[in-house]
Amino acid sequence: MAYQEGESLESWLNKATHPTNRQEDWEYIIGFCDQINKELEGPQIAVPLLVHKIHSPQEWEALQALTVLEACMKNCGRRFHNEVGKYRFLNELIKVVSPKVSSVRYHL
Repeated sequence: MAYQEGESLESWLNKATHPTNRQEDWEYIIGFCDQINKELEGPQIAVPLLVHKIHSPQEWEALQALTVLEACMKNCGRRFHNEVGKYRFLNELIKVVSPKVSSVRYHL
């Protein structure tokens, strides 16, 4: 792995989801997961970064971000799972599949 000491989560994610990647770059995807696990606040930092990438107008970048999310779910454990289980994150995913949902009000 081309790991560089002190590389930030944002840097790992940018490389893992770069729009010019021809295919998923597992070196950086796993590096991102490893960095999440190393940092005390890794999940709290990583989740907003992932949300931003998932909302990318560049389809390939967004799809790669979803692959990274899946890898994180498999490799980052309970702390990460707790963070993505929060309403704030789930609401952001709902916006991806239904951009108008945020303006809709549900009445019981």
